Amino acid sequence: MKKKLLKKFLIVFFLLLSQENSAFGKNNSVIITVGNHPITRLDLGKEIKFIAILSDIKVNENNKKELKDIAIQSLVKRAIKKNEIERLKIEKYNSKDLNNQITNIAKKLGFDIDGLKNFLEQNNLQYKDLVARFEIDLKWNSAIFKLYNKKVSINTLEIEDKINSEIERFKSEKLILLSEIQVSLSNENLETTSNKILSEIEQNGFEDTAKKFSISPTAIKGGSIGWINEKKLSKQIYQNIKNLKVGDISKPILVGDVVVFIKKIDEKITDYNLEIIKRNVVEEEKMKKLEMYSNSHYSDLEKRIKVKFL
Repeated sequence: MKKKLLKKFLIVFFLLLSQENSAFGKNNSVIITVGNHPITRLDLGKEIKFIAILSDIKVNENNKKELKDIAIQSLVKRAIKKNEIERLKIEKYNSKDLNNQITNIAKKLGFDIDGLKNFLEQNNLQYKDLVARFEIDLKWNSAIFKLYNKKVSINTLEIEDKINSEIERFKSEKLILLSEIQVSLSNENLETTSNKILSEIEQNGFEDTAKKFSISPTAIKGGSIGWINEKKLSKQIYQNIKNLKVGDISKPILVGDVVVFIKKIDEKITDYNLEIIKRNVVEEEKMKKLEMYSNSHYSDLEKRIKVKFL
């Protein structure tokens, strides 16, 4: 269904561009130069199509010009990066990242890789051009790492507050082992139903009562819900169990026309590894610094490289 809708959407969009694309094909002239890199009408036509597909933009006559402007900006930015990549002779990049990006795009569109290739071909686009778009960004990342890696060393003392904050966050996350019994009120009132279930629990235990009376799918497991982060509980449930001790059973909780009984089986604080937390925080801070250097480096290039619209 998703594939059919996507195809219909693109057919409509590409019909809007049909006259323009025809012109691209017949007159593939250079429309922009970025340093020594030319950008042609055909490049622009392809970029518009790629942006429409990858961004899931609902294109019409009203926003076609805006999309064209976005495509031009994208092509210029990529050409500036490509100039720098070639200057630095960057060839290597993380191929795993490339595979992940392509796979994610294919899944988003509802295809496997072969299906994606066929889909692009049907719309006069080439798979290798899609790969090239991602390769430039990945090589750019390699270039920034090469230029600035030594400047992004992080001393854990500098980020001690953030590390402590992360530790406190982990410490504050409590996991609760819960079991439940859900019973429909049917024709009985809340008090009658509650008394009957509580009496059954007292005589036969929570687990057997759950198996016998609960309408929840957890009944077959004696009502066991499993370990749950208390922050993920609904406000109503949390308010009714927050003060329970291990082994306690909540008061009857009315949810619609269902009465719920919750038993706290156990509780624990989320486990954490101090070294892993430190490593993750350090990596996060490194990435922030690299992103800062990336933006700054690109801004400098943008000022120096001559972009000429023909």
